[in-house]
Amino acid sequence: MSLFRASAPLNGFLRGGRMLPNRTMLSDAEGAALAPDVSGLPSSADVLAARLAFPAGLEQPEGSFRFSADALLLAAYASRRFSPNVATRFIDLGTGCGIVAHACMLLSGNMALGWGIDCYPALIEAGIRNAQRLGLAGSLRFLCGDLRDSVFLKQMSNKIGLVDAVISNPPWRLLGSGRLPADEARRTALFGDASTLGVFAAAASSLLKPGGRFFCLVGAHRTADMLAALSEARLRASSLLFVHKKEDSPAALSLLEARKGSRASLEVEPPLFLYGPRQVLTPESLEFCPFLR
Repeated sequence: MSLFRASAPLNGFLRGGRMLPNRTMLSDAEGAALAPDVSGLPSSADVLAARLAFPAGLEQPEGSFRFSADALLLAAYASRRFSPNVATRFIDLGTGCGIVAHACMLLSGNMALGWGIDCYPALIEAGIRNAQRLGLAGSLRFLCGDLRDSVFLKQMSNKIGLVDAVISNPPWRLLGSGRLPADEARRTALFGDASTLGVFAAAASSLLKPGGRFFCLVGAHRTADMLAALSEARLRASSLLFVHKKEDSPAALSLLEARKGSRASLEVEPPLFLYGPRQVLTPESLEFCPFLR
């Protein structure tokens, strides 16, 4: 369930993070190749139209969980910390249809090179087609695999090298804390157990170069759990931003940045309030993430 609505309909949105269930890595023939098929790319006019409409119009497989403003906030939080002069190499863990990765590319002015990982082949295929539609097929790759599979993670880091940033919107709701969706893909996108945050943090740490950054989003009530998971994975939390629905409401989300091998102290940033009077998005929220419009 989404924490926030947007001022415009977010039809077909998919929340980015999901737990990757136990399974073997797909073979290259089954879709684990790093380079997508770029044949039949859309015209420049179609690409421009798709980018102007973004995030509306993204393809999502039937039965997958619909993402919300959460994913867009995470992409905005991460991309504004990308280097403005050097192309950032990043990985999106639990990419789904690629919403966070695509948003990061567009917000950074395509000054990045990204990979998205998910365990569902249908979502990986949708991510590839979405990248083609947005003219990002040359900058984004999609890979099917399991975050708990150390062999898979090692193979990936060997093939592409350690990266500058890892981004994830993990399933931070605890099993037993709410009604479970009937569909497996939706369940794994939303709910995890006590070990889930640690799995994502450990995977991020294994893929980051020294000094690399991990950006993640969790429910505000799971902030302490996420901080503990980061510490266990040898990632030092350096920035924390609480997101509130309104100024008089409690924090609903936490956006965190952690660095590998850093000794930096934690900076708590001024809070972000999404809505003002009459449920209108605040100027600050639109400046933070223009895709909320």
